[in-house]
Amino acid sequence: MVQIIQPNLPSMKNSLLALSILLVSFSASSQRLIQDFFHHGDSPDRVATGEVNLSAIIDQESPVVGCGQPVTLTATIIGAAEIGWKRNGEFINGATTTTFIANQSGLYSVVAISLLCEIESASVEVILESPLNAAILTPSGNSACAGNTVQLQASGGTAQWQWYRNGMMVADGNGELYNASISGSYTVTGNESSVCSSTSLPVEVVINPLPEVLLIWEGNSSICDGDSSLIAAQLEPLEEILWFYDESPVGSEASTFFATQNGEYHAVVTNSTTGCSAPSNSLFLQVALGQEVVIASVAETTFCEGQSTSLTLTSGQGAIEWLNNGQVIPNELNGALSVSNAGIYSAHITGDNGCVSESNEINIEVRPLPNTSFIFEGMGYLCGVDDTLTVSVEEGNSYEWFANGVVLNNATGASLSITEPGEYAVFVSDSIGCNSTSQPLIIELATLPELALEPSGNINLCADQVQYFEALSSGAVQYQWYLNGVLINDAASDYFEATVAGEYFVLIVDNNGCTAQSSVASMQVLTVETPVITDGGITPQGQLLLTGEASGHQWYLDGEPLQGATGMSYLATEDGVYTVVSIEDVCESLLSAGFSVVLGNVSEDEYTLLVYPNPSNEVVVIEHPALAGKEFFIYDSAGTLVKQGIATHARTQMDVRMFSHGIYHLITNSGYKTTFSVVH
Repeated sequence: MVQIIQPNLPSMKNSLLALSILLVSFSASSQRLIQDFFHHGDSPDRVATGEVNLSAIIDQESPVVGCGQPVTLTATIIGAAEIGWKRNGEFINGATTTTFIANQSGLYSVVAISLLCEIESASVEVILESPLNAAILTPSGNSACAGNTVQLQASGGTAQWQWYRNGMMVADGNGELYNASISGSYTVTGNESSVCSSTSLPVEVVINPLPEVLLIWEGNSSICDGDSSLIAAQLEPLEEILWFYDESPVGSEASTFFATQNGEYHAVVTNSTTGCSAPSNSLFLQVALGQEVVIASVAETTFCEGQSTSLTLTSGQGAIEWLNNGQVIPNELNGALSVSNAGIYSAHITGDNGCVSESNEINIEVRPLPNTSFIFEGMGYLCGVDDTLTVSVEEGNSYEWFANGVVLNNATGASLSITEPGEYAVFVSDSIGCNSTSQPLIIELATLPELALEPSGNINLCADQVQYFEALSSGAVQYQWYLNGVLINDAASDYFEATVAGEYFVLIVDNNGCTAQSSVASMQVLTVETPVITDGGITPQGQLLLTGEASGHQWYLDGEPLQGATGMSYLATEDGVYTVVSIEDVCESLLSAGFSVVLGNVSEDEYTLLVYPNPSNEVVVIEHPALAGKEFFIYDSAGTLVKQGIATHARTQMDVRMFSHGIYHLITNSGYKTTFSVVH
């Protein structure tokens, strides 16, 4: 309670008394104006009428902090007729009760007023803070490889931030951003000492270890030029490797690598799960260079069979090996090599450093001597008078022929025609000067063998028969049979069994190599087509059977020949299986397929309108039980009417010799119809 005793001012007593009387009748706003006048006027003196007990206190201690909501202030007032609230020294309109809801930050006070007296409380600071919703953002993910960090970003509002790892405060973690380099569970707290403090949910940070790999030599760390040495990497599961030579990737992804060049080798290993990579240790390869090895030939590298040349080492030091076509030549260890065989020659030299160096290659060509073997057109004898024998050797060279030791004039070709017996030879030279003389060729005179072919001339043979030919000769040792001028394989005896049409002859060879050819036998093979039986229709007398055209036929019933049944048709009057063969000259066809005939009571309407023989070139028979008295019409294949008439009997003959070759249609006025053919 604050008690203020106003000073006694006699000089103004009467004036104040009068003014107090006026205040009773003024409105509250008018009274406030007067109070303000006395409270804030220029006069330092205040007028009071005696002692007044007046106090004003704000119940909350300064500062009062609100977190996202207005702050309610209350005041304890004693002895006041009215009160008023101030913010930052200015009265707040309408704030006239002991309770005030502050929705703005600032310095708040309360004023108690009683008549002409007032008192103002001590100020209380109101701080309104925005609420926080602390969270952690991980812009680049929550994992990193050792040596790198995971960036953590605090969000949720503007605040003073403090970072924690596994519940422990991070000493340097007091900003909006934090770069985590250690695995753990991270949280962040904003405005930790404020009522508006907020702590985020934890974020797990994983710092993955780097893979470790050791490279080792499986081979030697020093090699010769052209060799290689194996490097092995001991990898863990899920690890991938990339090899480097002198800091350049070489692309291999295997756990081993063949090093061939002088320099540094290492690898980068990556864990395929974490993506973390790390370099391996380095290995260094020393490559010893070889030396230049040169060999040369002291003469031409192409020469004739029976000649030779020498190869010599002109450059290189060390132990030497000579090779022919890649194979080491035994016991040849000197710097020179005599060669007489064809091949690709080279040398190896092992130097003092143990490295083997290879020389150039020299291709040695050994040309064979010209071929002087004789090729005969015929046997090696002159067979009979006026016979000519041709002998020859390979083309492409130059030639000189001899007969009985004497050079033959103008005989310079690869072939020589011989008409007289004697001793012959040839001297052959090729383009590089290789030459050779043939062995003597002795040509003798022999007589031709005699030969006759039995039978010969024109021969006719039925299909499926065999014609036996015989070669009649004395002294023949070889037989060659020909059909139409073509040699018959596997026909080498003095007889031949022929089944195929054509011209046959036989060629024989006797002991002297002389040949004779027989006369020609021309053989024809007659093939008779297997007939087919067709249904010609049913007549009152029986069932008409038809077959194809041939010079002759023979009909059978159940396998037995039918006497006199030799035509193109047969009227079957008995039940059974009918067959037929066709006959041309003396040759018969195969037996036709069987045709079953079953006769019984047949009504008139079931009879077929028959035309036979079909085809025909002279006369046909038209037959039907109901044909008599019926009008008939015949049309050709173009639909032109060529004949019409009235049948006088059930079986009527009609001359078709004037009909053109073709197919014709027969129709009766009662609806019966059929077709037949005319051939000329």
